[in-house]
Amino acid sequence: MPTAFELWKAELLIVGNIIQDDDTTTPPDEAQRRFQRYCVMLDALTGAEGTQYALAILQSVQAGHDYGAYQTANRAAWRFGETAYCAALLQELPRLIASLPDWAGEFLVGIANGAGTPHASTITCFNTLLAAAPTAQQALIADFIAQEEDDGWFKHCPGVLGHP
Repeated sequence: MPTAFELWKAELLIVGNIIQDDDTTTPPDEAQRRFQRYCVMLDALTGAEGTQYALAILQSVQAGHDYGAYQTANRAAWRFGETAYCAALLQELPRLIASLPDWAGEFLVGIANGAGTPHASTITCFNTLLAAAPTAQQALIADFIAQEEDDGWFKHCPGVLGHP
């Protein structure tokens, strides 16, 4: 029998796959219902539920156009603390880089923008966890960061991410 978390995650992954405007197979009222349910599920989280929720939230990011829902997801994932957030993001970055690079960039730039602020500890947390990640994962993420430093998400803050 599935646990409460497994049931919650299964539903989150369904409703988190935001129906796109060009989808003619899903009625608009169903698309709206799923969108609203996704946001309600995320808003209900306190951050005390367990770190596996942070990973599930980032796994639920599946669509190119989110209509604002993935900002809600990002805020919800942060409720679990910087270590849980960074660990979950590192686990999901290979998938996001391959299929949704704009979301990978947006989530990472949220960390990088903490440079010189009270949130700079998240940069250290991310870089430390990245340095401990498997070599292939490190290389993939470092390549993405380097590309985005040239003329992308991190051109305003080169050298912040990916350096322990």
